Amino acid sequence: MAEKFSKFRDPGTGIQVFLTPVAASTSSCSSLSPSSLGPVGLILIPIFVLLGLVRALIGGLFWALYLVSGSAGLLRVVLWTFGFISLPVHTLSLGASGRKTKSAVAGQSSVVAVKKGDLVLANHSSWIDLLILSYLHPGVKFVVPVIADSDRQQAQPAKQAGQASRRTAKKNSMSPNTRMVAPTSPLTLSSATVEIAILGYAVLPLTSAISFVGHLPPSTCQISSTIHPDLESALKSSSTALVVFPEVVTSNNRALLTCSLPSTSPPSAKTCVVTTIKYSPASSTSTTSVYSVPTWKLSHLFNMLLLSSPYRSVAVRQAVLPRQSAEDWSEQVAGIMSTIARLKRTGLGWGSKKEFLSIANAQSKSL
Repeated sequence: MAEKFSKFRDPGTGIQVFLTPVAASTSSCSSLSPSSLGPVGLILIPIFVLLGLVRALIGGLFWALYLVSGSAGLLRVVLWTFGFISLPVHTLSLGASGRKTKSAVAGQSSVVAVKKGDLVLANHSSWIDLLILSYLHPGVKFVVPVIADSDRQQAQPAKQAGQASRRTAKKNSMSPNTRMVAPTSPLTLSSATVEIAILGYAVLPLTSAISFVGHLPPSTCQISSTIHPDLESALKSSSTALVVFPEVVTSNNRALLTCSLPSTSPPSAKTCVVTTIKYSPASSTSTTSVYSVPTWKLSHLFNMLLLSSPYRSVAVRQAVLPRQSAEDWSEQVAGIMSTIARLKRTGLGWGSKKEFLSIANAQSKSL
C-alpha cells in the first residue's frame, strides 16, 4: 500500500512523514493481535485487556475530574494510565548562537516555567502532545491556525491507522498578515508546491484544540472564538502562555515538517521555549502513540489501553530560545527543534496533508 503513497516521500530524506509507524514484525497491522505474537499472544492479550479495563476506568475518572476542576495534576494520572509511567524532562542550555552547550536531566522540577506573554513551540505528532504540554505547563492554551472553508475539504477519518503517505514539496503558505517561509536548509524540492492560506489564529483550551488533532487546521465555520490576524495579536489577547505547533499538522514523529512561522518573533513574546516530544517506537506488544492519520480517536485510545503493553515511554526535551538574532526566527526554531529532538528536517509542508488525507480516504473506501 505504501507504493500508492510514494509521492508523499520527502526526496531529501526518503522519509514518509505521514505514515503511521508500526512494528517491523507487523508492518501491515497497527494493533496487537494473536497472529502477530503467536502462542504468546493468547496469554498476553487477555492480561493486557484486563489491565486496560482498569486503566480505562481510572483514566476516565481522572479525565472527568480534570474537565470539572481544570487541575493539571490530574492529567499526570491520565498519562500514567496510558502507559507513561515516567515522564522525564531534559532541559538543554543553548548559547547565543542557538547551539547546545550543556544539558541537565531531571524530572518535573526541570520544566521551564512559563507565564503570560511566553510562547511554547513544540513538534506535533499526536493528541497526547497536548496532554503532556498541558501537564508540564498548567493553564496554557493552544494557538490553532484557521483556514478558509474551501481549503478544508479533507478526508474523513481513515479506516486504517497504518495507511501511508508521502508528499511533494511545499513552501509554507502566506496569510494576509503573516509571511510564511520555508526553511533555508540544504533540502531543496523540485516538485510543485502546495499553498493553503492561513487566515488567522484562534486561541483554544485543551478540550477544544484536541478535537482538531490529526486533521487539517479548522476552518472559519468551525471556530466560534475570536480569530486573530497574527501571532502577536493572539499573544497579547491571552491571559496565559500559548503553545504553538510550527508544523501545524501532525507528522509521524520520524522527521519534522517545514516550520510555518513568521520570519520574526512576535514583539511581545517574553520567552520562547522550544519543546520536543519523541515517542518510543511501536513494537510487537505496543501500538504507536503517534496519531498522524485521523482515525476515530477512541479507536486509537482503545488500542493503547486494551491491546498494548501497559508501559510506553516518551522523551521530552526543552530549551529556551536565545534572543532573536539577525537569523530568521522560523529557521532558528526549526534548527533548534531538529537538534534537540534528533529529528531530520524535511522539505514537506503541512499543506501536503490535504492531498494525503484525500488519497487515504479514497483508499479506505475501496477496501
